[in-house]
Amino acid sequence: MKKSKKQATVVEEQPQVESKVGSKKSSKQVKEVEKEPVVRRQPIFDLTLTKFELLHLRDLMGILLPPDGAQTLSQALAVTEDRVLTETKLWEKMSKLCADAGLPLDAEAPDYIVAPVAPPPMGVFLLNQEAPQQSQGVGFVEEDSDEEDE
Repeated sequence: MKKSKKQATVVEEQPQVESKVGSKKSSKQVKEVEKEPVVRRQPIFDLTLTKFELLHLRDLMGILLPPDGAQTLSQALAVTEDRVLTETKLWEKMSKLCADAGLPLDAEAPDYIVAPVAPPPMGVFLLNQEAPQQSQGVGFVEEDSDEEDE
């Protein structure tokens, strides 16, 4: 995908900084080199969305997690993957696009939550024993052929 001039400007304003360390220098020279940042530009990609695709993305990023809905699925993923800043910036970009498209945001937008829809499967097991493997029928355990009831 091509970069537009506007996107290239954004890249220059928000560079990623990394330290560069020389391999054959004295410790004093290495300390000086470590202070000099090397700028690496992040590639920027164009993404064209319809109004309904943007609406779906807004709803997807806003799915609330149990037990109290204090965190969205997107935020939980960002914390797990150490991408909180990335998720925050993505949400800001998406919110601006939604506002530009006239889509509802915040309290005006619908809320979705992850919740159980049925009770989990249950079984009865002896304490201090592993749960038996289930076979063909749900909830039924195969019995050993050596044992017979009398």
